[in-house]
Amino acid sequence: MDLTKAILPDTVEVDGRHYQIHTGHSYWFRFSQLLGGKRYLSEFDHLYIGDMPEDRQAGFQALAGFYQETKEVPRTEGEPGDRVIDYEIDSDLIYAAILQCYGVDLAEKQIHWHKVRAMLAGIIGTRMNDIISYRSASDTKNKEIQRMKRIWALPVEESEEDKERLAAFAAQFHNAQF
Repeated sequence: MDLTKAILPDTVEVDGRHYQIHTGHSYWFRFSQLLGGKRYLSEFDHLYIGDMPEDRQAGFQALAGFYQETKEVPRTEGEPGDRVIDYEIDSDLIYAAILQCYGVDLAEKQIHWHKVRAMLAGIIGTRMNDIISYRSASDTKNKEIQRMKRIWALPVEESEEDKERLAAFAAQFHNAQF
C-alpha cells in the first residue's frame, strides 16, 4: 500500500494504457482461487470494468502485480517457506480476525484489496495468528507444536506435472486386465 498517494489504485497499466479494475476484496479472493491449475486468461476478465487489454497475458501480469504488491521486506532467505495462509480455506478465520481487530465486517461492504492485505498483515491476538504460528513453526522437538502444525497444515498443491502423472497412472490402472 503506497501511503504517499492520495487515493488507492483502481487501474492497472498495460502497454502504457490504464484499465479500470474492481478493487473490492471479494474479487481478489476469487483471483487467488483462480490462480491454481490451468486457467484461460479470459477467466480473469471479470476484474476489468469496461475496456480490457488486447494482450491478455500482459493484462494478467498487471493484475497479478496489483494482487501481490512487491515488497522490500520481509526478505526470504533461500527457498520460500511453506504457505501459511490460504484465502479460501482460511476465509472464516480471516473474516473473524479482521472483524475482531478492526471492527470491519467484510460481508457488509467491499473493501479495497490493498486495505484488506494491510489489515491481514497487522492482525494480532487472533485465532488466525495462532494458526499462522503453527503452520510456520520450525520447532521439531515440541510434540504439541508438531501436532498442531500437522492439524492446521494447508493441503499440498500438486504441480501440473504431478497431476498428469497421476492421471496417466489412473488410466493405466483402469485399462489393466486382471
